[in-house]
Amino acid sequence: MEFFGVRILGFNDETLRKVVLSAAVLAVAFGVRALLAVVVGFGTGVSRHTIWVRKSIRLVFGCIATLLLLSIWFDNPARLSTFLGLVAAGLAFASQNAVLSVAGYFVIVFGKTFDIGDRIQIGEVRGDVLDIGLLKTTVMEMGVPGPLQSASPHWVASRQYTGRVVTLTNAEVFKQPTFNYTRNFNFLWEEMSLPLRYDADFRLAESIVLAAVCEATADIIDAGHRQLADMRERYLIHASDLEPRAYLRLTDNWVEMRVRFLVKNFGVRDVKDFVSRRVLERFHAEGIELASTTVELVRVPRVEVREVPTDDRARQDADAPPTQPH
Repeated sequence: MEFFGVRILGFNDETLRKVVLSAAVLAVAFGVRALLAVVVGFGTGVSRHTIWVRKSIRLVFGCIATLLLLSIWFDNPARLSTFLGLVAAGLAFASQNAVLSVAGYFVIVFGKTFDIGDRIQIGEVRGDVLDIGLLKTTVMEMGVPGPLQSASPHWVASRQYTGRVVTLTNAEVFKQPTFNYTRNFNFLWEEMSLPLRYDADFRLAESIVLAAVCEATADIIDAGHRQLADMRERYLIHASDLEPRAYLRLTDNWVEMRVRFLVKNFGVRDVKDFVSRRVLERFHAEGIELASTTVELVRVPRVEVREVPTDDRARQDADAPPTQPH
């Protein structure tokens, strides 16, 4: 084909028709896909269902457009099979991570490893899943509780958002263990440690702590019992009692009271803050003191300073034995 007197190699009338037809297919596919994506969920807001419906629409129309483009450009089945074989071989050699990420996508979605909105941990990344793409997963990062700070330093010492958005390749599900906080059981067992003096009233302290915990987690325990009953119908699980429990352990410095209780996956810090405030108020009212490793000076020792007169100081120096030469 000639264009302004210049002959373009490999470009003829048939190729031009294929280019125009391909552009029309892409325009229609992208237009219909965008229209359906806007219509889905219109007036109801964003939800997990609408997100997955929009993803399905994009995937379906992407596959249809790809098949139409292949049909336009490779009308000979032999040429198409040769082309697909070369592409597959090139991807397997040059883009192993991309192929592994696509395989990871199917493991995540169809294997139900995690879903959009789940709270997960993969390697050192912890947070809530914002999006699951064909190659990558996007996570809103959360902080790490205090006892785990040394292993993974964060400036937020709790399971709350840090503000960072982390992107992971889907291939990570094959390389590292995946922890899901919300997949089948939307609760966690949390623990708080209280150091008590050996002369403290342990029974009274235990009743105060358990009363505060029960006040903060009453509705949580009821919901946990219902969800645990559903899990027992699907899994062989031997879960412990969901009611709060307190345990004592003797140490060299104090008696450690560790209380174990059930919390939701979200809002753990609020529950622990409520319990801590109630316990401190009741301990102060009952005269129960918490032990610590600090040193308390009850009374500063009396120090007497006297000034020696000059004549007495000279007399003491004269009476002192002479020093021996070295």
